[in-house]
Amino acid sequence: MHGDMESTDLDASSSDSGVSAPDTAQDRAASDGADASDAAESADSADEATVSSEEESVDGIDAQVYTFPGTNGPTRIHILTTTGSADAILLESRGVFAMIDGAEGVGAPDGKDPRYPLRERVVNAALGDTDWVLGYMSNHGVTSSNLAFYLGTHAHSDHIDNADEIIKKFRPKVILSPEYSDAWITDKSRLWDNQWVYDNMMAAARWAQGAYGASIVQNIKDYNTHIALGDMDVQIIPTDPAENYKKTGVRDADLIAYTAKVSAFGHSAYLAADLETRGGYEDRIAPIVGHVDMLKAGHHGLPSSNSSAFMKALSPSMIAQTGPEWYIPDNLTESVIHGDSSWVPMMDLWSSGHIPSLIATFAPSGISYNDLSAASWGHEYGLENPRAWWFKGGRPAATTGWWKGSSGSWYYFAGKPSAEASTWVYDGGQWYWMDATGAMAVGWTQIDGQWYFLRSSGAMATGWMNSGSNWYYLSGSGAMATGWLYDAGSWYYLDATTGAMVTGWKQIGGQWYFLNSSGAMVTGWMNDGGTWYYLTGSGAMATGWILDGGAWYYLGDTGAMATGTQEIDGRSSTFSLSGRWVGYAS
Repeated sequence: MHGDMESTDLDASSSDSGVSAPDTAQDRAASDGADASDAAESADSADEATVSSEEESVDGIDAQVYTFPGTNGPTRIHILTTTGSADAILLESRGVFAMIDGAEGVGAPDGKDPRYPLRERVVNAALGDTDWVLGYMSNHGVTSSNLAFYLGTHAHSDHIDNADEIIKKFRPKVILSPEYSDAWITDKSRLWDNQWVYDNMMAAARWAQGAYGASIVQNIKDYNTHIALGDMDVQIIPTDPAENYKKTGVRDADLIAYTAKVSAFGHSAYLAADLETRGGYEDRIAPIVGHVDMLKAGHHGLPSSNSSAFMKALSPSMIAQTGPEWYIPDNLTESVIHGDSSWVPMMDLWSSGHIPSLIATFAPSGISYNDLSAASWGHEYGLENPRAWWFKGGRPAATTGWWKGSSGSWYYFAGKPSAEASTWVYDGGQWYWMDATGAMAVGWTQIDGQWYFLRSSGAMATGWMNSGSNWYYLSGSGAMATGWLYDAGSWYYLDATTGAMVTGWKQIGGQWYFLNSSGAMVTGWMNDGGTWYYLTGSGAMATGWILDGGAWYYLGDTGAMATGTQEIDGRSSTFSLSGRWVGYAS
């Protein structure tokens, strides 16, 4: 129902904020930078707040405005950390609050109701952030009498699974969410538990409507619905105000959504829900939103959202991403590594710094944020060189040491925000080569015209090494040797092109040499295939007459030792079976 609503006093005297959060929630609350006295002040000040709904003119356009004036207290946006990729966003201003989404909840369809069959990729019923989200709200001053509105952006469990719990506990005065039906989703693999979480939310909304007169707002068909929350203006921006999905269907519930632009004191934030690039949604909405100071990135920062054009149009100085750092495409944070913007992946905010939320405080002087310096993380880009960057508190930061990217590649930082690239790194007594992308090289790598072998650990190999059934020799510098090599009292020959150690006969510089099975060059007499050969002290195969041990021998053009009677230089010579020359036959 989208229309006038009855004016209702917000009375904080019936606060039910005594709900305790589990250990995880307590840990996060203990880490919160917000002053607990602010929450208490906000809760106490809400008893004089009233809400009204009326048609007003906003920028010369007729608008539906819901007003919750409040009394005292800061103006803030809290973006909560969650167990997985999910949205849970708390708004507060002058002691009145609002909740947008609420993350994944505990529970899931069991398949017994035919309306809600078991489907793949539905989040496990035992997983969820119900206690954490409810506890955070209570600990920051939300009560059953000062929650102005609840906005469920769209029918996905990682957004509205806790909607029914929030509505029943905190009794929002207005409940906003677009209508949803599984029948409108054309890609049936993307139905998941959408209908189940939506129906649960709407059952709670209808209960709220009957129990205490809450208003249910759906079918917003323009961009002119505003909620005045204390000093905040919250503009509801549907992804498809014409509701074409009801006639033609749509691929995913992400595209049946209400997003929100929050403005206060001349500054603004856009909370993009799961807005996507495909289908022209971002292109259509970007001019409506315009420049903002803060962006809650669309669809948890996934590559399906936050195109370069969209990011340029909004040009935020703070980018909050409700997912892990490895989700994102390069374009989401180009303005961070090449400009002055900040970027906070919420899951890394908690995992690395135990910071429970990103809190943006609005004031006439600008937007300030809670201390994020305890959180740091690395990120591996796709096209940037070097690919790996290190961040601390939302900005690129110098660090030292090894870091493994999501691709499995290792990077080394040497006192800079970006990883080393196209250079040697000496660490722990070993040399490592970092390629042009900054990734640690493994295997054969050509550097400045020389070949090197980097072991699976990345450490540069030296000395003899077997690779692919061939032996190679890496010099003390790591460079692959070619040609003749003297090692441990023996000569070896390494192929001039491949570097592979040669065995058997090899013609080098017009001379024939024989390298035994270990690769060592042979000298002296050698029997090969029943034929005797003589290799000189240099290793070169002898031909013609040789004197050895006081006896003469004759080696033919092939190097084979002569036996019996042979015609040599026009005369017949006789040789014994051992090859020793006996004399002329005639």
